[in-house]
Amino acid sequence: MAIKEQLETLLQEKMDRKDFLKYAGGVVLAAIGITGMVRMLLGSRMLTGDASSDDKTKSSGGYGNSTYGK
Repeated sequence: MAIKEQLETLLQEKMDRKDFLKYAGGVVLAAIGITGMVRMLLGSRMLTGDASSDDKTKSSGGYGNSTYGK
């Protein structure tokens, strides 16, 4: 029941918009995780170092990779 009491205390506390946004931002970061947020903002390609995964110059053969198929 301690969490329920803490939540009730928090909801009764007076706060302005700035304090609310700080608190809400902290809750979002805690829920998602800082690394998840950074990965989302930067893109997973930059963090993994696999920037050449979308390189279209690599060809593995097949109809779609020929000059006619492009």
